[in-house]
Amino acid sequence: MDKFAVIDIGSNSVRLVVYESLKRAPYVIFNEKILCGLGRGLTESGFMQQPAMDSAVENLKRFYLMLSKMDVVNYRVVATSAVREAKNGADFIERIAQECPLAAEVISGEEEARLSGLGVLCALPGARGIVGDLGGGSLELARVSDGNVVEKASFSIGPLKYQSLDGQTMSSPKADIDTAIDSLEWRDESLEENFYAVGGSWRAIAKIHIQEQNYVLNNVHHYIIERADALELTARLSKMNLAEMGRHRLYMPSRRLKVLSLSAYILNQLIKKLKSKRLVISGYGLREGLLYEGMKAEVRAKDPLIEACHDIAENTGRFSEHGKRLQKWIDPLFSDEGPALCRLRLAASLLSDVGWRGHPEYRSEKVLYEILHGRLLGISHRDAALIGLILFISYGGKTGEKKTSKVESLMKSSDILYAKQVGLALRLAQRISGGTAKGLKSVNLEISDDKLRLNVRKKDTAAVNEVVMKCFCKLAEAFKLQEEVHIV
Repeated sequence: MDKFAVIDIGSNSVRLVVYESLKRAPYVIFNEKILCGLGRGLTESGFMQQPAMDSAVENLKRFYLMLSKMDVVNYRVVATSAVREAKNGADFIERIAQECPLAAEVISGEEEARLSGLGVLCALPGARGIVGDLGGGSLELARVSDGNVVEKASFSIGPLKYQSLDGQTMSSPKADIDTAIDSLEWRDESLEENFYAVGGSWRAIAKIHIQEQNYVLNNVHHYIIERADALELTARLSKMNLAEMGRHRLYMPSRRLKVLSLSAYILNQLIKKLKSKRLVISGYGLREGLLYEGMKAEVRAKDPLIEACHDIAENTGRFSEHGKRLQKWIDPLFSDEGPALCRLRLAASLLSDVGWRGHPEYRSEKVLYEILHGRLLGISHRDAALIGLILFISYGGKTGEKKTSKVESLMKSSDILYAKQVGLALRLAQRISGGTAKGLKSVNLEISDDKLRLNVRKKDTAAVNEVVMKCFCKLAEAFKLQEEVHIV
């Protein structure tokens, strides 16, 4: 009964996403998209085409059935640009109500922009700059700052607007883009900020860049392309015809290929005219904005990374509340770290027990892979690599190995050393504690002069055996300190 779902009826696709709850960082438990192309041919005729509407309705019937099967009663159905602008849009909404039956809400362009901005803030609470959401038939722009959407605008600009039904480009969107940017009263406040790109076509462009750069991760969310590289890539793609796109090594549906060139051109012009300093790809947009808006205010205020780690620990760890105790126990070793690193260390501490079900020979690799390719929110790729490497080491892995070389390429040498120190500290803490608070109270750590001291209560000296001492010595070595055991 806690599930929440969104059905998004867009100009190019119709999608159903079901979330497990309205928690700060809920799992997606169902996600299905159908490319219907409701916006194709709209510019020529002013009407959505019958085959596209038939395809959308048939799939909406399935989505309604899936909601019923999954006992989802809390959901939103929204229709955007194509339905909003088509002369037969109202008739289409009525048909959906009668045949599916779903009560679809046609939202305004500015509301779409606001929700896209909220979606970016849902995943990246610290985002600051311009959010651009390109659909098949419209472009929404929103300015985000200090955790809020402070400006919003919508324009009738989208790749399907400039294509014929057979996918051929009929005209250039340049004049429309110029007019749109010039009309922004808040344009001057938004120059030289980040540009957060939302939408399937722009994510496809990021995937091409990932492939060409042989980047270590395939996760496009929070993938960053610097200004010069973004301009070069989008300019090159915008000049490709459909045949050249089809020869590209990246697989994508033919309908996506048809709009890729125009999508690249629109993005290129926006980056130029807004003087964006970098391109940040967001895997979160309108649907997550609806999810974020549905949360209680106190839930939205929470840190999505830490909340996600709590949930993962609760569902997969043996000692779900042991993470905070572990962090506190190793605190004396990291008294000079800043709040950003302290946050990542807390996340790693909370997750330090999630790999225990794996085979001992592969636990370290398993947990590293799951962190790198998971959907932790509120962190960069470097942050995810740092957390993953900490956990890899805590399960017995070593830095400098072939299996970690790509991960380490995302970090500086100081990050790698920090990951080694935290990982070894967590490994020692887990060995000593056995997942219990009493175990940690028997022993504590401190740095005194050039020594790393393990203080052990006299009645609990048996807790420190050869295995524990081996972990302790490795930890002292990582800090370049002499190890010392002190009985108290």
